[in-house]
Amino acid sequence: MMHVQKLGLAAFAAVCILSYAAPAYAQTPSFQDVPPKHLAFEAVEYLKQQGIIAGYADGTFRPDQKVNRAEAVKILIAPLATPQQLGQFGPTTVYQDIPSGAWYLPYVEAARQAFGIVDGPPKKSMFYGERNIQKAEFLKMLLIANKADAGAFGEIRLPLATDVANPDEWYYPYMRYAISSSLTLVTQNGLLSPGRELTRGDVALFMHRYAMYKEGRRTQALLDEAETEIHNILSSLDLNDIDQAEYASVRSLLAARGAHASRPDESIVKAAVKTTESFRALVRAYRSGVSGDLDNVITLAGEAWNLAEQAKKLDMGLATLADQVQATAKNMADSARALKAGGQP
Repeated sequence: MMHVQKLGLAAFAAVCILSYAAPAYAQTPSFQDVPPKHLAFEAVEYLKQQGIIAGYADGTFRPDQKVNRAEAVKILIAPLATPQQLGQFGPTTVYQDIPSGAWYLPYVEAARQAFGIVDGPPKKSMFYGERNIQKAEFLKMLLIANKADAGAFGEIRLPLATDVANPDEWYYPYMRYAISSSLTLVTQNGLLSPGRELTRGDVALFMHRYAMYKEGRRTQALLDEAETEIHNILSSLDLNDIDQAEYASVRSLLAARGAHASRPDESIVKAAVKTTESFRALVRAYRSGVSGDLDNVITLAGEAWNLAEQAKKLDMGLATLADQVQATAKNMADSARALKAGGQP
């Protein structure tokens, strides 16, 4: 009864949901080790144009070089604080492991006092500037420094991945926001890797993606992300891995919701939200079926069917996908009713 047929995604893939004029970057790279085909090329060129990052004297950017906490704080604070503001901080600091006159001391104190992105006493008396920055740490600092609302979509407190499963972890809201703003995707192994040490290329990508999101230019990326996660849902259900399917359904919903927050009036975006909600309901129905809760299967399948109907009404570009969701939902509900009646699914 709980076999879920594969749903075609041609509607998502074929529809050009939103378009915008991408910034033009010279094909002659600014740094010899970040060519145009490099994943971080556009990010590095954009940040260089904005005066946010610079390379080394030998003409390299060194995108694979790890970034420590001192460097990360400078990268984040330098674009936000004027030299006059930075001059207000120092030459001493509350951190016991930062020597007087250290090059990064003003940035750290600005980060603590003016921007609130790092903790000081009594929570922390050491800064550990030489330690490599971790993904979750950097995302938290990036979002707080830019006054992002990390509490957005706070009603969603569900596991996001195998390694981000507890909504009470300090980094959970920042990982949730990062998904809803297209800053990060899961790996092929379904991980968000909050503890991964970042490189200069990673940092450039996060900062560029956030800047583009704030300008409303990551909507297409978010809808692509929602599509990718729908693929992940279906692949996981094919493997009977309900946990991974549920994680993917939450990430898909967050991506669509993030797109809607950016472009609330676009019909295709509103339809995408309803579509991801319908997949979320299908996955929940699947889990209920496995656990033998047939009444809940019927209820959730009906919810999925209705959400797909709403998606069609909002934008017929998703009609094919919505029809397939409805067909699957009907099959699940019919099978549950047959089992309840004592028949064969």
